[in-house]
Order: sequence, then C-alpha cells, then structure tokens
Amino acid sequence: MSQMNKKKNTALFIDGENISCKKAEAIMDVVRQQGILFSNRVYGLQNDNSTRGWSAKAREYGITDIRLFGGPAKNKVDRKMQKDMKKEIAQYKNVDIVCMATSDKGYVEAIRQLRACGKRVVVIGEGKAPDQLRNAGSRFIEI
Repeated sequence: MSQMNKKKNTALFIDGENISCKKAEAIMDVVRQQGILFSNRVYGLQNDNSTRGWSAKAREYGITDIRLFGGPAKNKVDRKMQKDMKKEIAQYKNVDIVCMATSDKGYVEAIRQLRACGKRVVVIGEGKAPDQLRNAGSRFIEI
C-alpha cells in the first residue's frame, strides 16, 4: 500500500463494557492496519469488575482509560462514548477514520452520523454483533 493511502488519521473508541480486554491485541492490530493512530480511548465504569481489566491493557497499549464514576446506569458508558466521538470529530477535522470496538447495536445511529460527516467507520466486534451494527459502518471486522 502506498504511503499516500496509509496516512489516514484514525480515532479508536472501545466500549469496555461490551468487548473483553482479552481482545485488546486483536483490536490494536486492526486499528494499525487502518492508518495512523491519532487518538484512542477505552470506556468503562470505575467500580465494575468486568471492565477493570481494561485499565491494565490501556497502560500496556497507551490507550486513554476513561473511567466513569457512580453506580451503573443504563447506557451510561455508551452515552459518554458517543458524546466524546461527536466532540472529537467536530474538534479534529483531520480524523479520517473512526474505529469503534463494540458489539452493541446502540451505536448504529452514531455510526450513521459519522458517515454522514464523511468519516470512514470501521466497526470491530465479536460474533455476537447484530446485523444492524455489522451493516451500519463502512466495514465490520469480526475479532
């Protein structure tokens, strides 16, 4: 692949509640194939044992670890991740590709909005990902 095609700024957003930290290496491998990693974040709840493993993986891979405080609330992590995606795309016009690691169909509308802004959206998910999510992005990569 030529350098011209490879120099795409890529932002990564990981739904730590929805995808296991055991998939971190596979996620990073996919992201590196997309282009130049511009920013990366993983989201989870501070006191959630199921997402705590992401903190160690975040340090290992240089990922910004976003921990939300307070008790669990429906779609709390999803809402924060979507808000940050919109803010980053508005602030950094040089982001060409958004990689989203999740298998949650709750992101379908946000993906459509990103694509309407001209962004390539690569969804990285597991076999459990529903068809709506698989079909919403520019590309779906199963890990």
